[in-house]
Amino acid sequence: MEKFQFVTISHPDEIRDEKNQSQIRKHAIRSSLRKSRDGAEQRRENFVAVQVATNGHDLKMRQIRTGKVPMVIPPSSARADPFDALPGCPDRLRVLMGHKSAKQASEPVFCVGDSGQIFSQGMESVSQGAFTDPALLHALSLVLALAANKDVANLECLNHRGETLRNLAERMGDMTLVPKVSTLTAMLVLIGYEYRVNGSSSHAISLHIRAIDEVIKMSRKANVAVSHSIRRALFWQDLFSCLFVRTTRLLSHKNYPEFCWARDHNRSHTYVVPSGFLALAETAPIPFSTLLQDLNALCILVDSSCDPDSSPTDKLPIDNGQAWIESRLIDLLHESRGSKDNPPLYDACIFALFLSTYKLSTGIWEGCFIPEFCASQVLGFVTQATTDMMEPSKQDRESILWLLFVAGGLAQRSRTKSRASALISRLYYWDRVLEEQQQHAETWEHIRDTLKKFIWCRYSMEQKMVHFWKQLSRLAPTHS
Repeated sequence: MEKFQFVTISHPDEIRDEKNQSQIRKHAIRSSLRKSRDGAEQRRENFVAVQVATNGHDLKMRQIRTGKVPMVIPPSSARADPFDALPGCPDRLRVLMGHKSAKQASEPVFCVGDSGQIFSQGMESVSQGAFTDPALLHALSLVLALAANKDVANLECLNHRGETLRNLAERMGDMTLVPKVSTLTAMLVLIGYEYRVNGSSSHAISLHIRAIDEVIKMSRKANVAVSHSIRRALFWQDLFSCLFVRTTRLLSHKNYPEFCWARDHNRSHTYVVPSGFLALAETAPIPFSTLLQDLNALCILVDSSCDPDSSPTDKLPIDNGQAWIESRLIDLLHESRGSKDNPPLYDACIFALFLSTYKLSTGIWEGCFIPEFCASQVLGFVTQATTDMMEPSKQDRESILWLLFVAGGLAQRSRTKSRASALISRLYYWDRVLEEQQQHAETWEHIRDTLKKFIWCRYSMEQKMVHFWKQLSRLAPTHS
């Protein structure tokens, strides 16, 4: 460590004193020699010395060995852990955050941008030093490692899950401590991992959801402020858990007054059931018709307020409206799962409506986990329904066409699109669809007219549907 000797003066003329000048010169000489010595030592450590052979012009290379071990600084330290404060490997965390599948791994808690930066909806305190909490660090590493391994748990995931649970147990075991935001966030992230992994216990997920809800209630009683975004993320984790692994809803839109949108009487003409759903709505529960009216009005609002070059969230914050509709859809799905009276096409419509609502405005969520799951469910129920149909009516053909276009057009993964295309091409009614349209020069426009009989949003759906139609047209049989 370099030592400094201060020269104290009380008047400017004292700097010219011979004794002071001598001390300054000696210090400058010592500093210069020290820098030269350090530079030479560094060159010996980082460069290779060479010698020229005496009987030729070949080079003889000789590396100078030193007893020092160079310190390797991870290239990610400036971004992930500038003060070496994380209770884990920052370089590994950076690698996971940079993986192409990591962006939506932590939905609905926060997402990872293309540059590795973390974005959250109102949870700024999460990214301001909270990753020094071991529970949150391991929880984040857990879901990122899962995403990097294509949603299949491996040994790294199991290690992080064990560390997350251990740290959470230690933290929650001390009843005298007020739970930190990072602790609640780690629990929320852990729930996301549980319902993403096949065979996860729905009991464990319900237990974690109840635990967070109880902690929030305890914090309120103790007059401890809890972020609104924590409550909001808990709502979505409860909803997604019911969607994926059929847990019983603990929270609903009824617990969140901000989600309950009142109808706009100035737009009363938009609250109608689309004509394509009229037959199904007659046999479906009454809330299904009301939900179709609200979703139809929301789609019209988006189309009338947004142009193709902007995002609905820029001008039109509709996330509460989306939550209002999606929460009721999950309630209908939960009721349908407990009943054997509803036809497969009804369940397929619920998943297709959820996917259509989700895609109205994605905000920071541009991942594919939730859309792919919904699309896969739609395709499964359509396959089940068409297996039992001997001769589908025109209404059934149009309904199935809309369902398959929603699944194939709004999905992102190529294998899901290919599966939807194969179903359309294989089903026996597809030839009829083409025959009905082949007299028209502009086939897509007439297919679009059929799709618009159902839930349709030009802003969020048309471009994707056109792209899917072009892929499908290349696979369709040629008609003379």
